[in-house]
Amino acid sequence: MSLSNSLLRFFICLSILVLGACSHMRSRPNSEEKLLLQHAMTLVGDEYSNPRLVSGELMVSIENIEVLSGDSLIHSNLVGGIPADQTPSLHIWSSDIREYPTQKILTGSTIDPQPNHTFIDSEYGNRIMHWHPDLLEESRDVFTIRRTFRYITFDYRPQVDSEMERRQWDQIPLDILEKYTRPERFLEQDDALIDTVFSLLENIADPVSQAEVLYHWVQQSMTYVYPPQARGVRNAFETLAGDCGQYSALFMTMCRIAGIPARQQSGFNFVPGNTGAHVWSEIYLPVKGWVPVDATRQDGFLHLDNQRLITSVGLNIPLLNAPVWATFDNSEIENGKTDFMQMYTLAANGIKASYGSSRQVTRSVELP
Repeated sequence: MSLSNSLLRFFICLSILVLGACSHMRSRPNSEEKLLLQHAMTLVGDEYSNPRLVSGELMVSIENIEVLSGDSLIHSNLVGGIPADQTPSLHIWSSDIREYPTQKILTGSTIDPQPNHTFIDSEYGNRIMHWHPDLLEESRDVFTIRRTFRYITFDYRPQVDSEMERRQWDQIPLDILEKYTRPERFLEQDDALIDTVFSLLENIADPVSQAEVLYHWVQQSMTYVYPPQARGVRNAFETLAGDCGQYSALFMTMCRIAGIPARQQSGFNFVPGNTGAHVWSEIYLPVKGWVPVDATRQDGFLHLDNQRLITSVGLNIPLLNAPVWATFDNSEIENGKTDFMQMYTLAANGIKASYGSSRQVTRSVELP
């Protein structure tokens, strides 16, 4: 699934040409861009279509910051289950936007301010940035992170030979099979769900067909409700209701029970007029590798459209520099892990503030 050297060289050249020739306000490709994007399709292959050139901006804003002290700090800490003597702090983590088979990053990205730390998470390989501003020293009442980026995204429909995948199933790397079929927090495997999966797949032999049956069952059984009563597969299976995260949790867990490696991708719909948060799933096939499944979409089996911005992979993502006092009761982290990551993950104590974020598509050009 990796790109050839010629394709990498192409994207470098494309980024240089577009950087110099494109106006961010223009909504249609010029003749030069059409030729470049058409050429991209000859390099990528038949599984990829409809290339879209996108420029965007993500912003996190923390305003009206008030740093607590004295009795106010002690009270705030104790209410949050934090040691009374813990000094005020602010931690923000965000996954860097990186390349995937359907998402090719161009040059020209900016980050302001630069993070204090950058690391690769040990579970999924996300490149995560960490900001830890010294609010006392800087005496600021506003802290803003602004990121700009440019990428090309494609519709992706992998061409899968079900029989070949079945014959080579025993060639899936053991580490992938073990990691992505195990139960974990939010993806627990209880007896009732196990019985349901075995009943659905009783007479179905090949894993691709099994995954498709599970996809259709989730689609037909679930009702979209936002927000869900609670996060995780237990609530999704009990209520058969929830948002995209609940659809994904139920589908992934059912696949894992069937022995099909499954994981989550997180990000956004990212086209003008629709930058809503969204998550979906991937399953691992021995020949094709990771392929997409979006259980909330009617055409979401082995298909990802060109309207996405992928920001991270996985659930229960480990974070460096997570405070030992952080739990899901007082932050978005517990035991050093966040449930998943789209825009940012926050842990703060001893401050009052207004938290906000924004997403903007500044340019979106699709080949007609």
